[in-house]
Amino acid sequence: MALFTRKEPILGIDIGPSAVKLVELSRSGSRFRVEGYAIEPLGEGMVEDRNPTDTDDVADAIKRACRRAGIRGRRAAVAVPTSSVITRTVPMPVEFKDSDIETNIAIEAAQYIPYPIEEVYLDFEAKGLSPASNEMREVMLVATRKENVDTRDATLKNAGLTPAIVDVEAYALENACRLLLDSLPKTSGGEGGLSLTKGRDSLIALADIGASFTTLYILQQDRVIFTREQRFGCDQLTVRIAETYGLSREQAEQAKRSGTVSDDYPTVILEPFKQMLAEQIGHSLQFFFSSDQFVAGRYTVDTLVLSGGGAALVGLDRVVADVLNIATVIANPFKNMASAARVSSNALLRDAPLLLIACGLALRSFD
Repeated sequence: MALFTRKEPILGIDIGPSAVKLVELSRSGSRFRVEGYAIEPLGEGMVEDRNPTDTDDVADAIKRACRRAGIRGRRAAVAVPTSSVITRTVPMPVEFKDSDIETNIAIEAAQYIPYPIEEVYLDFEAKGLSPASNEMREVMLVATRKENVDTRDATLKNAGLTPAIVDVEAYALENACRLLLDSLPKTSGGEGGLSLTKGRDSLIALADIGASFTTLYILQQDRVIFTREQRFGCDQLTVRIAETYGLSREQAEQAKRSGTVSDDYPTVILEPFKQMLAEQIGHSLQFFFSSDQFVAGRYTVDTLVLSGGGAALVGLDRVVADVLNIATVIANPFKNMASAARVSSNALLRDAPLLLIACGLALRSFD
């Protein structure tokens, strides 16, 4: 009998603006193992407005990723961007069963969704009792335009895969972040404060730094309670390198990845970019704390987690910690996982910050 079960795994596939990231996991008891992973770059224009524009080209990239990772599984999970999803909490009678909610959810959704109801996919999750009345329960409504789902569905099918789950990036991150809690600094919320993983007023921030966007997530007790997306990412660094040193975009990207640009690159471009990135994250935190519900002082962000390609910038965690005065760590959801023999431990450690969403999707195998 195999130690780690491989019964019908679900591949976690994160289709980003600049790359496809793929993760396959297995589990024995409560311990997970990385069976394979891959990151396959996408050409310029293959993904626009967060959706694949050419499903065949993106599907070919997924095929290459599967071959590189040595993966034979066929069932896959993908996620739509959090910014493409509308979520609302609606009250419904407590006696309603799921079938009753499903019948009435489209009627309720029409009040909240600025698109014709026939242009969206709907889902829901029944929550607890409404604070306003014991006769009502809270139901979380989730909606996204059909094109956001259909393009990903077609891409997976063109890659020879079976779409098993279409998730939301924020929920995939929630799933992966539960694996991060044990490795986070155990700080407290000040005098009389509560521990990071237990306190209701202690929050975790996660900055996902991609090529074109940086998205800040605020988590309370491992649930996302706030999301803010900014059009600022590592592409700005590539453009600055190209303009400063007279390189093509492709040459600048390669130089950025290798770090071999110029002797003055660290001081002239890289360090100022890190400082600017830290300030952008700080602006999003200020926006969060400007809301009435989460006033700064009562709530504290004790730890900031960095993920995405930007997290691979050497020393970024130290710069962010200094600028924002917040304990900052690099995301690694695989820290307590085993890995198959074909998986390079060093490569997995290097790539871990890019694989948070894909990891969260792969964990759906065990829901």
